[in-house]
Amino acid sequence: MNFCEGCNIAFPDPRCPNCGRKKLRAVNEDDFCLVGRVERLFGDNLKGYLEGEGIECVLRPYGTGVRSKFALPLESYLLYVRYRNLEYVRELVPEK
Repeated sequence: MNFCEGCNIAFPDPRCPNCGRKKLRAVNEDDFCLVGRVERLFGDNLKGYLEGEGIECVLRPYGTGVRSKFALPLESYLLYVRYRNLEYVRELVPEK
């Protein structure tokens, strides 16, 4: 499995499906990988659940700049977990 350090995604292809980069490396069990975008409330609840399960995760705010201009919280998060937990967490996250 390959890993793109710029996009933080793991995939089997020889080229990153997100940015097209060819300079890749083998994924490491400790790499934080992008699971996907989740809505704010779901992400907050999921983080609590994952921490209770002993799974480390990172939620990075994601959304439009209009909300940040007015100092409002962004409407969603980008969810990252360690590669070793990636498949398990993907099963918990609804696909868009």
